[in-house]
Amino acid sequence: MKNDYPHFRRLWYRVLVALMGSAFIPLVVIGGIFSVYAVSIFKSRTVEMLVRDMEMRRQHLDRFLGDRIQELKWVARTPTLILTEQERFDEYTRDLTDEFLWINDLEVFDLDGNQLAHQGSYARETRSYSDRPWFRKAIDAGVCISDMELGYRQLPHISIAVRRDRDPTSLIIRASIDSDTLQRQLVPGWTLFERTEVFLIDRNGRYQTQPRSGWRLMGQSGLGVQERFEGTRIHETDGIILLTNCLSAAPWVLAARYDVDEVFAPAFEMRYLSFWALIIGGIIIMFFVLLTANTLVSRLEAKRQRIQHLNRQLRRSSFMTSTMELGIGLLQEIADRLASIAVASQWMENHLTGVATPQVDEDLKLIRESAGGAQENLNQFLSSLRADAPMIADVNLVSLIEEIVAWLNKELTLRCIRVAWTVDRNTPEIRTDRSRLRHAIQNILLNAVYAVDQHGKIHIAIASEGRGVVITITDSGPGIPEADRETIFEPLYTTKPDGTGLGLPVARDILETLEGSLTLVWPSAGGAAFRMVLPQRYSGLQSADPELNSTSGP
Repeated sequence: MKNDYPHFRRLWYRVLVALMGSAFIPLVVIGGIFSVYAVSIFKSRTVEMLVRDMEMRRQHLDRFLGDRIQELKWVARTPTLILTEQERFDEYTRDLTDEFLWINDLEVFDLDGNQLAHQGSYARETRSYSDRPWFRKAIDAGVCISDMELGYRQLPHISIAVRRDRDPTSLIIRASIDSDTLQRQLVPGWTLFERTEVFLIDRNGRYQTQPRSGWRLMGQSGLGVQERFEGTRIHETDGIILLTNCLSAAPWVLAARYDVDEVFAPAFEMRYLSFWALIIGGIIIMFFVLLTANTLVSRLEAKRQRIQHLNRQLRRSSFMTSTMELGIGLLQEIADRLASIAVASQWMENHLTGVATPQVDEDLKLIRESAGGAQENLNQFLSSLRADAPMIADVNLVSLIEEIVAWLNKELTLRCIRVAWTVDRNTPEIRTDRSRLRHAIQNILLNAVYAVDQHGKIHIAIASEGRGVVITITDSGPGIPEADRETIFEPLYTTKPDGTGLGLPVARDILETLEGSLTLVWPSAGGAAFRMVLPQRYSGLQSADPELNSTSGP
C-alpha cells in the first residue's frame, strides 16, 4: 500500500481480522455441522440398507429351506409300497429327481433308523441312522434340518428330514443338500460390496458355509455360542461391521462382515470434499478479503491525501486571505493617491491654462488620464475582492461575461488565446444573484484558460432555451480523458500540480443553488465544453440557501 500511515496499517489489520472472522467462522461452523450431519445421516442410512439386505437374505434362505421341507412332505404322501420297495422307489425317484434338482439323494427309514430305500448319486445302503441327531430330532419334532456334517461319504452336506405318520407304517424321509448348493442360496446374485463376507454359523459358532476369508468349513468362527434373538444385531469393531440374524427355518445364524472403509467410502469422500471445499472457499474468501481491505484502506489513504492537500490549500488560502487583507489596504491607499494625483493634475491643468506650453498641457492631460484609468482599474479589482451581500437582481449575462473577460484580458493576451462569441439577440435578462453567478462563470472561464494554455480559442455561446438561458463555454484544449469524466466535479480532484480541485465543484454548487445546472459535454471538434442552464427568474423563497432568501431585488 502506498503512503502507509501507521493508523491505516492498524486499521488494515483490524479490517482483515474482522472480515476473516466474519467469513471463516460461519464457514467452518456451518460447514462442519453440515459435514458431520451429512456423514452421520449417510452412515445411518447405509446401516439401514445393510439391515434390509440382511433381512432379504434371511427371508430368501427361510423360503428356500421351507420350500424344500414342503417338497419332502409332498414326497411323504407317496404310497408306502412305492417308498419301501427299492425297485418301485427307483422308478419313482427317476422322475422325481428330474423335477426337484436340489435332491442329490433321497432315503427312506423306519422309526428304528433302518434304511428301507435309497436313491441318488451319494446315497448308499448303510447301517442304522438311529444314532444321528437329525434322525432323533425328526422323530421328536416331525421336521429337522441338520447342521453341516460329513456323514459316511465324508462330503459336507446338510440333511432335511420329515416324519410321515400314517397307519399302519410311520416313515422318515430324508434328503441332503451339499454345501455348494447352500452357498449359492446364501449369495443369490446381489452383492452390495466387493469385500463383503456372508456366511452361516450354527448355534455353537461353527461355519456352515465356506467364508471368503479362507476359514475352514465347519470350523469355529470365533463368534461364540449364539442364542436365539429377534431382529438384526449390529457390531462394529476394528474396522469391521458385523450383522447377525437368526433364521426361522433352521437353527442357524446368518452373518455378514462388511469393511468399514468400503461401506462408508462415500462418507469419507464427502468428508474429504468438505475439507477441500473449506480450503478452496477459504482461499477465495481470503483473496476477496484482502482485495476488500486493500481497496478500503487505499481509498481511505486517497481521501487522506486529498484532505492533506485541502489543508495545504486552506493554509495557503488563509495566508493569501491575510495577505490580501493587508494588500487591500495598500491598494486602497494607492487608489487614493492616484485620485489625488488626478485631482492635482486637473487643478494644475485648469490654473495653467494659457500660461503653460502645449507640451506641458499635453503632459498634464496624460497624467490625469493615466491616474484616472489606474484608479478605475484598482477600484474594479477591489470590488471583485470584496464579498458582496447576496442580492437578487436583473442581470445582463453578456455584460457580466464581458466584464469577466475584460478582467482576464491580460492573461488571455499573454497566452495568445482568442475569445469568440455567439449570442442570441433574443436572450433576456435573468433575475438571479449576480455576485455568485459571476463567481461560477469566472471559475469555468479560468478552467478553460488553463486547459487551452497557449495559442487556442475559447468560445462563449449564450442562447435562450424554454423558460431559461443556456451558457456554453467551449475550449480548444486537449479535452478530458474518459476515465476522469465521472470525477471532475468531485471536490479536491485536479490534474494541475498547483490546483485546488475546487473550481468546478464550487461552480456546480453555486449554479444548483441558483436553481440551475452545470454539465460536461463533448464537442465534436475536441476540447471540452461546460453547459450552464439558468432559470429566467430565480425563486428565492424556494431556495435552500438562507443567504439568498435574506434579501430580494427591487
